[in-house]
Amino acid sequence: MQLIKFSRREDRVKESPTCLDWTFFSGYTMDSWQKWRIVCLSIMSVEDVEDMYIIGCLISGFLLFGVSGYLAYREIRRMSAAVLAIVRLPGMYDEIFRAISTQTEMLCELNRRLDVILTQDRRQVAVPGLRGEMG
Repeated sequence: MQLIKFSRREDRVKESPTCLDWTFFSGYTMDSWQKWRIVCLSIMSVEDVEDMYIIGCLISGFLLFGVSGYLAYREIRRMSAAVLAIVRLPGMYDEIFRAISTQTEMLCELNRRLDVILTQDRRQVAVPGLRGEMG
């Protein structure tokens, strides 16, 4: 493992920091070859600041438009589900009543058959001679 030794500030740059016109000295940085370099920054002009604000507003607007579109989509889905439930309600009532009437008819038929079986059983119990003759 290679240890990086940082030297004193006087050893970093022996010449005085010089920057181009319209720039000012900001500090030092070490590049990938482990050599100290001077960092010079320029003052942003009014046009540059305006461009940054325009880009920031465009990005913010795009994000807000996307979020509001998603919220509108979610609300439309919720409302359409509620409307479809109301539209389907009469059909559901019809199906429920049909199922209940079918079950009622089946229970009436089963009750009728049970009555027939019970009346036949009562007749056989009422005539004891028939039972002995059959067996």
